[in-house]
Amino acid sequence: MQALVEIPRSAQEHLADAFSAFIAAANKLEHSHRSLHSEVARLWRELEERNRALAASLAENERMHITLRRILDALPCGVLVLEVPEIRAVLLNREGRRLLDVPDDRSAEYSLPSWIQETVTGAYQDSLDGSHEQELQLERNGKHIWLAIRYEPISRSSFGSESDQVIVIIRDVTAHKMAEQNREAARSDVALAEVSSLLAHEIRNPLGSMELLVRSLATDPGLNGESKKCLDHLQAGVRLLSATVCNVLRFHSPGPANVCTLQLSSVLRGCIGFVRPIAKQKSVQLALRETLGQTQLAGDPDGLRQVLLNVYCNALRHCTPGSAILTSSWCERREFSESAAVIEVADNGCGIERDDLQHIFEPGFSTTGSSGLGLAVCRRIVEQHRGKITARSAAGEGTTIRVELPIQ
Repeated sequence: MQALVEIPRSAQEHLADAFSAFIAAANKLEHSHRSLHSEVARLWRELEERNRALAASLAENERMHITLRRILDALPCGVLVLEVPEIRAVLLNREGRRLLDVPDDRSAEYSLPSWIQETVTGAYQDSLDGSHEQELQLERNGKHIWLAIRYEPISRSSFGSESDQVIVIIRDVTAHKMAEQNREAARSDVALAEVSSLLAHEIRNPLGSMELLVRSLATDPGLNGESKKCLDHLQAGVRLLSATVCNVLRFHSPGPANVCTLQLSSVLRGCIGFVRPIAKQKSVQLALRETLGQTQLAGDPDGLRQVLLNVYCNALRHCTPGSAILTSSWCERREFSESAAVIEVADNGCGIERDDLQHIFEPGFSTTGSSGLGLAVCRRIVEQHRGKITARSAAGEGTTIRVELPIQ
């Protein structure tokens, strides 16, 4: 039998050392693997946390974007963000779309009207040095609107020579402009009223003296026929001028000055007597069909005389020689509303065109070259008496003016 080979002791020691080193390396590698696994797990947890934070941040950004969009859409002014100098819209809120008449389609690129592009191009250089504002008047759907447009650069290129983006704020100032115009018109009306009233007062006094003088001359038995005819013309002219002066004073008066209980028939007959010389001068017949009797109502006698005088003067302007004016008056008893005294003055003159009929009670409107205050004063005085005045007419068929006044 072959004898076993004996391993030297030194070799055994080297082998044991190598085995020990291998075990140590394996342990170290296992430890490193566990450490690496732990680090990977930690990094994975950090990645998940950062992903969750990023997702939350994106969600928050989306919520902020929606909130800002809602805020912009709720603003009472238009907000437009443009990239310049290309003049390309990158943002436009709801009011901006309305003011610029842009369709509400956010999926498509905003198609701006040509006038805003031209306006922004013209104002672009001015806005580079800071904010710039201007006002524009536009016509839309047959109406004029005013827009106030403000330009504000919000960023600049690296060279500092031009603006990358401009924010444009658009406000509808039409109401403000209209109020401004109304205030200016009101100031002009007040000034005109003051001057008119002053002149009317200055004219009325000598006019009253002229009226008294004419009446005195009319009683002179020494006047011949030609002189009486001239005197009739003078009396008619004075009374027409007196009616115009009273219209000016009445138009600018605040309301009835002397309200009392009166008999309307007495006021009516007195007014017909006042205008008779004017009708005589124009060769127009006056006729009265009156059934008011002792009917009384509360009113301003001077104001009601002015109403009737204006109606008669207006009728006389539209009558030719040989025409006639018929005045009818009666009481209307009504079952469910207040009874009224009615006066109708009908002439067979030239009548009023259909398009003009709706404007005859407006101040300043006239087709005969008069002041255009007569019927406007009538409407104001009648409405102050809680009454109603209307007109019906046809060209070539005459005109009828109807006045209704509530009875006590």
